[in-house]
Amino acid sequence: MSVLPRNVTEAIKEYATSRGIKNPKFDISSGSRNGDSYSGDVYRIVISPDEKDVEDCRNNNGDGTITELPKVISVIAKVAPTSPLRRSLYNSSAHFQREKYIFDIVLPTFEKFQETRGLKPSRMFNHYPTVIASDCSEGQEFVLQDDLTAQDFKNFQRTEPLDYDNVLRILTELAEFHAVSFAMKDQAPEIFAKIVGQLRETIFVAPLHSSFEGFLKRQVDYAMRTLEHNPAKGDEAVCKRLFRFRDEYGPSMVECVENKDDVVICHGDCWISNVLYRHKNINQPKELRFLDWQVTRCGTPVIDLSYFIFCCTDTELRKRLPELLRKYHTALVERIDELGSNGRRLFPFDTLQTHLAKFARFGFGMALMTLHSTCCVEKDLPDVSAALESSELIDLDKYTKDLLYNPAYIKRMTGVCRDMVRLGYL
Repeated sequence: MSVLPRNVTEAIKEYATSRGIKNPKFDISSGSRNGDSYSGDVYRIVISPDEKDVEDCRNNNGDGTITELPKVISVIAKVAPTSPLRRSLYNSSAHFQREKYIFDIVLPTFEKFQETRGLKPSRMFNHYPTVIASDCSEGQEFVLQDDLTAQDFKNFQRTEPLDYDNVLRILTELAEFHAVSFAMKDQAPEIFAKIVGQLRETIFVAPLHSSFEGFLKRQVDYAMRTLEHNPAKGDEAVCKRLFRFRDEYGPSMVECVENKDDVVICHGDCWISNVLYRHKNINQPKELRFLDWQVTRCGTPVIDLSYFIFCCTDTELRKRLPELLRKYHTALVERIDELGSNGRRLFPFDTLQTHLAKFARFGFGMALMTLHSTCCVEKDLPDVSAALESSELIDLDKYTKDLLYNPAYIKRMTGVCRDMVRLGYL
């Protein structure tokens, strides 16, 4: 795309001016990998001074020399699609409004709460990009934010399951994020209730449309097919449970997001492409940044945990899941205590286990919908966003069927199905 929407261009120009670039030149490229973003288009814009800025610097010095030009800036623009079908299918308007609300209201409220409880910035959960500007006018939605890759943050390799150290690091960060909700509910319940009152569910809302229900059932059919391609002892019992889940899938997802017991504000879309990392010092843990807060929801912490675990890890890693869950809970309790409440009282480990037994199927549901594309290398992924300019939901199957024979998908999907049954979550 060589031309950005006018309101996005104006916002970038205003930001460039604030950074000393009065006559900016734009270099526009894709800001995400194919398969990472469907509700909007993501662009990277590198902003640099033009010849007039250089001349102004010379004139300001008076002797024709240039002491210092404004620095080149890189930003990310997330822009809502204009296609009516794509906007409707991915509820683009609601999701851009949600992200604006999270960055304008929720995250600043969380930061203020942590600050008033004595946490220094280095201890706070503030691991997200800075939003420069945003607009939620119907049909003109966008979010402009810092380009974290210009600060040496990187993507994890999407097709590969994460290793133990990276999983533990992300779970620890999620624990510290969830802890703010628990402590705020305990100490400032009116404030918490006010901000979560705006976080109505945007995807799994009853009654689900019949076409969406059909789409979900087909994902279970594809998963059962992977067990045929990669059979193992005990699969008959797994298939029977999957077959029952086929009719439970849609209602189960609704039930998971509607739960109001022990709720926190969840990131809501916690998978590998929405976490960046930077490792400046080998003697310190990786720094993380969480992206894409468009489906942030209020619900059980298991929404984030199960989504991340079943979409971003493999069977080998999940053999250590009990240990990882203990460490998540320890980090959660420690941070709640640090914020001035009693973590073990607010969310005992037994309660976490109960939530996992009831709601880990949310992560399974997300794995059913996403693993075929997650396991596919970028060059082999169909451009679904382009297809949505003219296709109906049911037609999208033709874009995914070739991915179902990918050995990496078959291995990951069969592992998820078997582990859900083995762990007693399905």
